[in-house]
Amino acid sequence: MKNWKLFVLLLLESCGPDPIPDPEPVNLVAPQNLNSCTTASRINESLSQVNFQWTAALHADNYELVVQNALTRERFDTSTSLQNASLTLPSGAPYLWFVRSKSTLTPIETDSSTWQFYLEGSTSATHFPFPALLQSPEDESEIVLSAQGTFQFEWEGNDLDNDIVSYDLYLSTDPDEFALVKDGITSSQTLLELNSNTLYYWQVATRDENQNQSFSGVFSFQTE
Repeated sequence: MKNWKLFVLLLLESCGPDPIPDPEPVNLVAPQNLNSCTTASRINESLSQVNFQWTAALHADNYELVVQNALTRERFDTSTSLQNASLTLPSGAPYLWFVRSKSTLTPIETDSSTWQFYLEGSTSATHFPFPALLQSPEDESEIVLSAQGTFQFEWEGNDLDNDIVSYDLYLSTDPDEFALVKDGITSSQTLLELNSNTLYYWQVATRDENQNQSFSGVFSFQTE
């Protein structure tokens, strides 16, 4: 009797509805990563219309395009059911962008990778460097310090003018109060002495020959 009841229970469970799949991330197409946006339509001296493109995502029926001015942190968002959208953006600045896949069948949302591009302004102006891409320590990671209590920070810098001269590294235990701990770094890595059992936040500023400066995003990490 018990085996029969178990069989009925398993049969009922197997006949239940299939789980709703999460929407998958899209692949970004244009504007190309770490490049100038040459397909934008110039509206006036300060504004351009940029067309964004991406591939369709499985199990998604609509998308949210998220674009951020890397200098001012101003965001420009729009929703669409297509694989493209246009936004009017201030010229002469680097931008970050990604696409969020959504479905009306589930509250789960999935973000694509994040790309960067430079929206050209005046032809005589120099480019601001792209915000540095933080690599190590990774965001929300837990790290082990060396025997000397140090850790090597690493990042990637990019500039269309290829005239980056230095980086500044900011560190804090409070995400709202950063302190400059090392400036004038001429490579994309540096060694810092840290405290153990501490939650840190870090950020890198990139400076070029014309004193143009951009700031990376903020990563957090925990020391053991």
